[in-house]
This record gives sequence, structure tokens and C-alpha cells, in this order.
Amino acid sequence: MYRPKQSSPFRLPRLESLPGLGDVAHAMEEARKRVGLAVELAWMMPDRINLQRLVVTCRDSGEPTWELLSGEGRNEIQSWTYTTGDVALVLNLVLPEPDRNGIDQSNLLSSSSERNTGLSGGYSTSLMGLHSTSPRLPIFQQAKALKAPTMEGTLEDMPIPNLLQSFAVGTNTGKLAITDDQTAAELFYVEGELVHAQVLNLKGELAVTELVTWDEGRFFFYRDERTDQHTITRRVDGILMEGVTLLDQSKFLMRSGLKMDSYLDKKDPNLTESEFEQRVKQGAPCDINLQKQFYLRLNGNSTMFDILREQPMVKKDWVPVLFNMIRSDLIRLADTPHVVDKTSLLQSTALDRIAIDGVVKQMKRADTGVLSYPAFQFFIEQEFFRSQFDGAPFSVIIFEVWVWGPEKLEALPSQALGEMARRIGVVKRSIDVLAHFETLHYALLLPNTETASAAILAHRVLEVLTDTSLTSNLATRKLAMAFGIAGIPEDCREVGLLLSAAKVAKNIAQKSEFPIIMFKDLQAPSP
Repeated sequence: MYRPKQSSPFRLPRLESLPGLGDVAHAMEEARKRVGLAVELAWMMPDRINLQRLVVTCRDSGEPTWELLSGEGRNEIQSWTYTTGDVALVLNLVLPEPDRNGIDQSNLLSSSSERNTGLSGGYSTSLMGLHSTSPRLPIFQQAKALKAPTMEGTLEDMPIPNLLQSFAVGTNTGKLAITDDQTAAELFYVEGELVHAQVLNLKGELAVTELVTWDEGRFFFYRDERTDQHTITRRVDGILMEGVTLLDQSKFLMRSGLKMDSYLDKKDPNLTESEFEQRVKQGAPCDINLQKQFYLRLNGNSTMFDILREQPMVKKDWVPVLFNMIRSDLIRLADTPHVVDKTSLLQSTALDRIAIDGVVKQMKRADTGVLSYPAFQFFIEQEFFRSQFDGAPFSVIIFEVWVWGPEKLEALPSQALGEMARRIGVVKRSIDVLAHFETLHYALLLPNTETASAAILAHRVLEVLTDTSLTSNLATRKLAMAFGIAGIPEDCREVGLLLSAAKVAKNIAQKSEFPIIMFKDLQAPSP
């Protein structure tokens, strides 16, 4: 790769082995002493053939920029370049995959001395030993299959029930991968027996019943691939019987006009409990208490998405509930909320919109119109203090959105970024905060939200961003996205660890067929 002539870098002594966390941290310290001058750390790979050089440069402001170069002279190539102050993340990018799991984690998480929030940077995303429960095809490399499938096709030609049963016949052993435009599923067979299934954040039988509702996508079968997980204990035909019923009920709801942004309300607010029980008794088998709780929650001012976010339920639970209520003519669907105005006699005190907009404008980046990373840190620190005061949970989603170029991933153009922010603004609550995170990432701060509800929002964001092209210029190009989710107090009790946990989950989502990963679902390294 041709590189313009530059000032000679400051070269640190060449390492005799692969670098460690201290070596990378030392390189960054030296670069900060020499603002504007590149600092180089070099070592030979274990094969004793390939030379690697890590070059870090610090400017007057902002985080250091890192560059990894492989080879020497004319054979030198640039492997990647990245801007971050997280030395553990850099080490994660530098080390070959087999060497990452052996890193000593004990010295990578330190305490913050600044009000115990961790915002001083003492924490890092260096939980390299964490891993998802099975090897997966990276979503950021979705155009590059790791090996050719033994069989492939479309769900239009082979519906899910027929597909799953076809692999149960005979002695097939391997992995069945199913993908659509938004996410993916994987199922493992051993001699014709389905032993493990995962769809989104669901595993086992719940994953299969969710999968049955898919009617679009492609499938790929990879012979002889195996997994250590065993989440299926029943015969697949029995699970499919339940799934087909769920599919029929889902289609009924769609024909009835149900959408995630539909407002749900009671048709008869004066209905007695006994009348309610009598009406739903004729419907599908479903927990009566669950149906009552759901019905009492309806007020005409919450969408289906709002309800699922407040009380997360899997499709196997909420579809029969709604099926019964719509079929029994108990509820109505609307496109607008039913708001009872109790303040019509009051005279409103006007807020100074210009002054508010002026404050908000100062917190946004001029080039994108999205809240800046420093503003995000301010808001998350305030939310942490509120959480300490009243014990309310909150969650963070850290995510990346890129667009596929001819040969590599490219950043979203400004117009597309503005449209992304607009669409996310439609589905998030007014109290949720969308902001830049570090250099090329984004974050959603979700007050009073547990991680299960955050996952529902992440899926909704994924849906609205992939529903149609963000701009006409991107009409023929696909997005590559990865989301990481963590929460307080579910995953940790300090803001620094919260951000690290979400970043780790997001990094693993980059390498996963599942673009949304929750930190609580990751496995810690074996002692």
C-alpha cells in the first residue's frame, strides 16, 4: 500500500512476543508526550515471519488514532485504523483470536475515584474472555460465507414447518441457519434430532415457535457442524403443532389490523370480571390471569409496542391473549391515542422554546444534529444519580450502523444519519436519549428500563432502520448493524462497567448472526 512520506515515527523497542495491555498503554502514554508524532510498537507474529506494527498518534484534542500495519516494505498493508482511548479494545483488535481468551482479566477492571461513576475512563471493554454460546457467522461479514452450505433455499419455497420436519427425517447432523433482512436463527440437528435452536434472544422451544411465524428469508444447511448446547427436549413435530397454531393466530391479528404502533383500548370499560371470563372462555387456551392483567392495562393511550416494553412477553404468550380479545370483541384498535383531557380549563404556562432549543443545539454535534458524546456522558451520569436515589433501573444500548460499500463497510452519509435519527426518534420515548458514543458509534440511554425492555426497543430500531432505504442513494445497499445492551442494576452497579458491558456485547454482536446481544447472555471465561 502506498503511503505518503511522513516524519519518522518514534519507535519503541521491538517486542519478543505478542504485546500485552501494558505494552499498548505504554505506547499511548509515549504518544501523548509527543503530540502530533506517531509512536510505533512492533513485534513478530508467532510464525516468526510476519511483522506487525501498531502506530498511535495523539492530536491536540480528541482521542488517539491507532493503525495496524502488517508486513514490511512493498509488502506492507494497512490492516485497520481506529480512533479510541480504550487500550484494551486496541489490544482486542490486535491479538489473534486464539490469544485473546488467555488474557488475564484481573487487572483490566479498575475502580474510579471520581464519585464512583466510572466516567473517568478507568473502566474498559476488555472482557475479552466473554463469548457467546456458539460460533456464528459475523453479521459484518454477511456477504462472505465461511464455507459452502450443503443445501440452501428460500422460505417461500419451503415453509418453516416443512423445512424443520425435512431435516428431522433420516440421520441429518449439522447446523441449519435461517436469515432474513433483519436477523437470523440457527438450529442444530444430531442424527435427525433437533437439539438446539436460537432466534433473536430466544432459545429452545420458544425459539422454534417464534421461527414458525417467519414466512420470508433464506436457509442454509451446513453438514456436520455441532454445538455443546442442548435446549430442545421434545420432538420437533409436537413443538411445530403449537407453532402452527401460533402462526394462524398471528395471521388473524395481522388481518385484524394489529401493528406494533396500534393503540389498544377496551370496548366496554364497564365489563364485569365474570363477563370477561365468559367471553374469553370460548377462545384459545391461555392463562386467565395473564389475560386479565393484559386487559386491565389497556387505556387507549399505549401502543402494542409500549405494552410489550413495559411488560416484556414472548410471542407465544401475547399472541393468544390478543387473539382471544379481538375475536371476543373485547378491545378496539386505533391509529391515534384516546386521551382524556382534564386540563382544558387551565391556562398553559408557556415554555421558552427558543431558549430550550438553544440549549439543546449546544449539546448536539453541528455535523449530524445528534447529541454529542460529552452530552451523553452528562445525561448518563445524571441518570445514575437518580437510580441511586430511587432504585429505578436503567439500560444502555450501544450500537453501530454502517453501509456496505463495494469492498468494505462505509460510514453513513450525513443525510442517511439524519434519517436514522428521525426514525429512532419516532419509536423511542421522549425521555430516552439518542447520542453519539465515542467516535463512530451511537447510544440510547433508557431511563426506568430493564434490559428485556431495552431488547424490545433494539429490535424495533432494527425494524424501522431496515424497513425502507434511509435515502434514495442507499436504495440498493444493505446496512450492517450491531447492538449491545446492558443495564443497572441487572448487569452491574457502576456506570463505567455499564458502558464496558454494552460495548463488549456490541463487539460480540459484530461477529454474530444475531445483531442484538445482551451482556447478561454472555458467558464468562472458565477459571
